[in-house]
Amino acid sequence: MKINYRLGAILALIAALLGIIGHFVLFLDWYEVGMHAESAEPGCELLLVTVHPLLTDFGILAGVLFAVSAYGFFTQKRWAFLLSVIALVLALLGAWFVNVPYMAAGLPPVYFTLFLPYVVLYFLFLVLVGKVSWSRTLFALFTGIAYIFCWMNGIASTSRIITQGAPIFTLVQHLHFVAMAGWAVVTVGIIMQPREWLRVLALVAGVAELVVGIPLAIATGMELGRFSLFAMAPIACFFLVAVLVWPGLWQRWTGASEV
Repeated sequence: MKINYRLGAILALIAALLGIIGHFVLFLDWYEVGMHAESAEPGCELLLVTVHPLLTDFGILAGVLFAVSAYGFFTQKRWAFLLSVIALVLALLGAWFVNVPYMAAGLPPVYFTLFLPYVVLYFLFLVLVGKVSWSRTLFALFTGIAYIFCWMNGIASTSRIITQGAPIFTLVQHLHFVAMAGWAVVTVGIIMQPREWLRVLALVAGVAELVVGIPLAIATGMELGRFSLFAMAPIACFFLVAVLVWPGLWQRWTGASEV
């Protein structure tokens, strides 16, 4: 892998400042506002009180990882790119999910001011710094989307356990996070060095989310009388599993070896 160390150092510094300063500013400006949002749906209080600080921690940690990777790029260490990829995975989650309960509470999705720049940085890091192929870059983006959707189902299930106590949410809660962790590892692995074991891990993560996500989506859809957002993760995982089992498609898109 040929790495553009100079550009990597510049982008990593920008990403570090964006994550650290951006999360401090947004959290201090909007955390209390979220606590007093009268239009919050049942369960949003948990997400805004507890998950908001957690995701802010993810975002600040991502900024720290970017800062360390900037040092690695400046000193031309090969681990710098890996660290920046891990930081991207954390940063995109930290900047995305808070927007969901904010919009449900009738508040503006202010964290898109961090999320959208991080999406741009994702492509810049992979295509220009790491010289990752477009097929791998886009495939990792889709596995990253599945990772975020599985996280959303896990957190939303936790919220429903507290607010409703329905057994279906208790049954499926933990496996959403298992699937999420699997997709996170797969996303990083596809970018760095795709291997056959990553495809197996992706299949496990995808099938696990299908097993627990489809019944949850049906149950909540029937309860709401409309399309349930719990269906997003199983839909994403269905298409990814189809790609993973299609003969030769994994190898073609990632350049992975069968060994």
